[in-house]
Amino acid sequence: MSTTPTAAPDDDIVHESKITPKQWLIMAICFVAYVLDGFDVAVISFAAPAISAEWGIAADQLGMVFSSGVLGMTLGAMFLASLADLYGRRLIVCLMLLMAGAATVGVAYTQTVPQLIALRFVGGLGLGALMAALAPLVGEYSPRRHRTLILAAIFSAGPLGPVIGGLIAAPMITEHGWQSIFLYAGILTILVGLLQYAVVPESMAFIIKRRPHGALDKVNRILRYIGQDRIERLPDTGAGQRSESASVISLLTPARRPKTLLVWLTFFLAFATVYFFTSWLPQILVNAGWPQDQAIRGAVTMAFGSVIGTTLIGGLAKWKPLNRIITVAFVIGGLTAAALGTMLLAADTVPPVVVWISLLLIGITVMGGFTNLYTVALTVYPAQIRSTGLGWAAGLGRGGAVLSPAVAGLLIAAGVSMPALSLYFALPIFVAAACALWVSMSEMA
Repeated sequence: MSTTPTAAPDDDIVHESKITPKQWLIMAICFVAYVLDGFDVAVISFAAPAISAEWGIAADQLGMVFSSGVLGMTLGAMFLASLADLYGRRLIVCLMLLMAGAATVGVAYTQTVPQLIALRFVGGLGLGALMAALAPLVGEYSPRRHRTLILAAIFSAGPLGPVIGGLIAAPMITEHGWQSIFLYAGILTILVGLLQYAVVPESMAFIIKRRPHGALDKVNRILRYIGQDRIERLPDTGAGQRSESASVISLLTPARRPKTLLVWLTFFLAFATVYFFTSWLPQILVNAGWPQDQAIRGAVTMAFGSVIGTTLIGGLAKWKPLNRIITVAFVIGGLTAAALGTMLLAADTVPPVVVWISLLLIGITVMGGFTNLYTVALTVYPAQIRSTGLGWAAGLGRGGAVLSPAVAGLLIAAGVSMPALSLYFALPIFVAAACALWVSMSEMA
């Protein structure tokens, strides 16, 4: 193996375009972890009808069960993700997978609603921190030339979790009871957590920034393990960066504050639009005269567009800055959402194929652009606070996810027609587009 005579110019020391088999293996394990993340989030919705029927749970209690998981994810992203910047990506990813998996297994043995709420909250803590810790690990092992596309492909695994889980859950619950799906999901998550710790090394960017004892030897051992060239000395990142605390205070220093606030606002508005559509779209289509099965297929069409759009936008970022591509996608998606609302107000006169195409396009642009925002959040912060930055952006952004379905319900109660809601909720995505355009990307791009 050849030796590089000088240090890399920054913490990005893997080859610009070379991807070795070990790097592919690392990415594959992270991809599976993201699939399980999506599966574990959605598993309660698959089992809810069976749990409700068996226990006689009222709707308000079931709502508390759903909300406890979302609350846990929010707090986990905001307050546990920073542990990955303090103690390393590898350890925290493993611990969060084990936490989420153990809590999910525990659900199978619950006897009361409070137990169920508590375990979903604990599982949510792990899943919320997992996203913020795992994403930097993937990015820091991806070559610069292909990083955005790789991250987009990894993030697209999230929506696959509910799809795969849904296919497995229905027959398993019917044959073995609702407890079986929690056992299955939890054990798989625990096994992937152990596999991740055994196979995936620590982030070299984390080691370079934090400078533990023997840092150069550790980095070179990892480089040898993944099949990359060794380095003679560590890049000089500055003592100030190495001692910087992984906390929200570091995100709001005078130099970073404008960028951080823009990222937070972009996430909040994008979450609001995305969760409006995912929560209300089937009901909007039914209200416009669609049969229920067709309305559900419409939601699936939009989700399928999300998978396409996530990868497509990530691929286009090889030629243009990602934040600008997201801006264009959000504008196109906002115009399409507004047009959809107008069409559904006169649904009888619009060919159904036009509505199907609109739903697919919203998935590609709004949902695909939204998922790629995670990559933007990664690029604006240095390695020592990268998980912290992503965690706070995702955590605060979920405030939009909580508020938008509730605001939509209030508007409906006030007399606003359901199709017209698409017009109203197109507005936040236009503002998010402007915010994304203003965010400069430099640290990891």
